[in-house]
Amino acid sequence: MGAAARGKTGEDQLMATAIKMDIAAQQGFASKATADAYVAKARSLRAFFQKEAPEAEKRRSPTPAVHKVLNDEGLLRLLLPQRLGGAGLSPTDFCRVQMEIAKGDPAVSWVMQIINGTSWITSLAPDSVQDAVFGNGPQPVCGAYNPPGKARKVDGGWIINGKWPYMSGSRQSNWAQQGVVLEGYDGPVVPGINMCYLPMASMTIEDTWFVSGMQGTGSDTAIARDVFIPEGQMVLMDERAGQIDRTKRHFGAPSDLLPAVPVVRTTGIAQLIGAVEAMLEIVTAESSKKPVLTTFITPRTNSGAYMRDLGEAAAMIDTAKLILFDLTGKLDRIGMGEDFTLDEKARHRASGAQMIELIHGASESLMFQAGSSAFALDKPINRYWRDVSMATRHIQNIPTIGYEIYGRNTAGADGISPPGAY
Repeated sequence: MGAAARGKTGEDQLMATAIKMDIAAQQGFASKATADAYVAKARSLRAFFQKEAPEAEKRRSPTPAVHKVLNDEGLLRLLLPQRLGGAGLSPTDFCRVQMEIAKGDPAVSWVMQIINGTSWITSLAPDSVQDAVFGNGPQPVCGAYNPPGKARKVDGGWIINGKWPYMSGSRQSNWAQQGVVLEGYDGPVVPGINMCYLPMASMTIEDTWFVSGMQGTGSDTAIARDVFIPEGQMVLMDERAGQIDRTKRHFGAPSDLLPAVPVVRTTGIAQLIGAVEAMLEIVTAESSKKPVLTTFITPRTNSGAYMRDLGEAAAMIDTAKLILFDLTGKLDRIGMGEDFTLDEKARHRASGAQMIELIHGASESLMFQAGSSAFALDKPINRYWRDVSMATRHIQNIPTIGYEIYGRNTAGADGISPPGAY
């Protein structure tokens, strides 16, 4: 490539960056005052969510009182851009809210994260989808893509059939974003799968959520039987859904520039940090009251071993938070026009894996410190531990996958996953 050509390429890159930053500047993320107010609100609701959590576990879904608060306080549209009636929080500020919500009930924060994340991803879809879903104001959207349903083309639209388990927040949502393959397709399910948008009222919910952790999320199975949707509510995998498309009418917020998977992954991990912080508070409060059984040591604050383990767990949580806000800081800057290279994406994925190991390690250590009584089902720490134990096993959180992606990228080896998946 000649010098003139290289210069032209450089100019094009600078121009593209300038355009992206100019677009983002039209409508920035929510102000610090707005974000701080949501963080304060989340903190003020902690006792309420803690009180409702046992009943939510029995129902295996958020209680009506929690449902009302989530709607009344606007907590299900925090990531949605302001143009669609959302708060337009940055990834960093949304994580700050999530951490506080999780200290009250991780299951509530999980529902919030799923609905906020899926609603925001819907805001990246073509204009026809945004018009259908948000035409009458902000709407909560949940969704699932695997195992996929089936879509059959008919005049004017599609016929959808499917059965999607693990639909967290299904009872708090008005719409669903569902993964589908076209009839006759038998290949692998990969990121970029076709997505259809269905009113929740067009589906039935089968009560299938019987699990040991995150019981209060209502992650049941949604079933569609011969549901017709118009053409404009289907996004095929070869279309520009989730990509930067300046030709859309609904475009211009910083969140329109954000990558879907890293945002969903980091905001999902944030709530686990909040949950483990709550566990740390419980163990710390008990350390000045409880003895070390089978020894002469009382209270535990007089035990070097206990204080060493407590300090290590606290340091692990602190380190996870440092990593989290480094990652979300990068996402915030992407929203304002900064590029996101393939190397940075791979590092981002591995850093998520590192956070998961720190969170898991801290939670297990804290349960050893809390002792066998902490495994009683009526102990709040038991609920936090079960929720964290389950959530760390989510496919986006499996550390070995994240480390392999980063290792392969570092060594220049063949990838195991498309870049859009990490």
